[in-house]
Amino acid sequence: MANPVPELQQPTNKSIIELFSLELIPDLHFAKTAMTPTYSQSGTTITVSQNGHGMPVGTIIPLNFTSGNAIDGIYTIQTESTNEFTVTATVSQTTSGNLTMNVNQTPTVPVVYLFHSGNNMKDSTDIVWQSNTYTKFPCEATGFKYSGKGTLPRPNIIFSNLLGSITTILQLVNETTPFIDLQGAKVTRRRTLVRFLDEVNFPSNVNPYKAGSVDPTAELPQEIYFIDKKSIENRDIVQFEMVSSFDLSGVSAPKKLVTKDDFPSVGRFVNF
Repeated sequence: MANPVPELQQPTNKSIIELFSLELIPDLHFAKTAMTPTYSQSGTTITVSQNGHGMPVGTIIPLNFTSGNAIDGIYTIQTESTNEFTVTATVSQTTSGNLTMNVNQTPTVPVVYLFHSGNNMKDSTDIVWQSNTYTKFPCEATGFKYSGKGTLPRPNIIFSNLLGSITTILQLVNETTPFIDLQGAKVTRRRTLVRFLDEVNFPSNVNPYKAGSVDPTAELPQEIYFIDKKSIENRDIVQFEMVSSFDLSGVSAPKKLVTKDDFPSVGRFVNF
């Protein structure tokens, strides 16, 4: 009898793809240049106008739209010229307005890292989703389960460090704030189904798991955490402990809805 394990491990149209973004904090992890450009969107192409932005094609940058109807998020520069660049949106529309962005004073140094512990089915390289490239990188994240008993999850994320990639990032951020070791960096856990991945991830640029057309906006609710501390660093791995925004230092109650499941006496008054 043939070993069924490889067949059982094959993806289906309901397989969940787990993706992560790591956003650095301006002035804490990198020296920023604050910019307030204008933009216009036609279809899914957003053209940003900023004199001398200095960012090359492939730069990943968070964009915060302050007017118009464009959607805030992480974008990858698709084309660029001296005073303009374009990114690709997930929603087609016509709009324009203003935005803000914080660019590294050294524009070629990233302020956002995207990664996925796996590879595509086309050429076993990086995953592309929402026109952003998530680098194939060995990592493992655990501890996301919420018990509902009052204790918030404190997940751990472990990266391979065999090539020194994570140590290099730590050295870069420590140049801005000594010994910060990515503390406070924003980690977003994003999950979608394999049928919603960009077609470019598959042979012949056709997603065989899609139902009709690919919906790039379809995803499970995002989970946002912040790095609380580095717990392990050696030549093999780097491990970080993460917390929710409520668990950050300096954040105090009331910021969480407490129910009787968390604390049976909530809502009762006792006279002494």
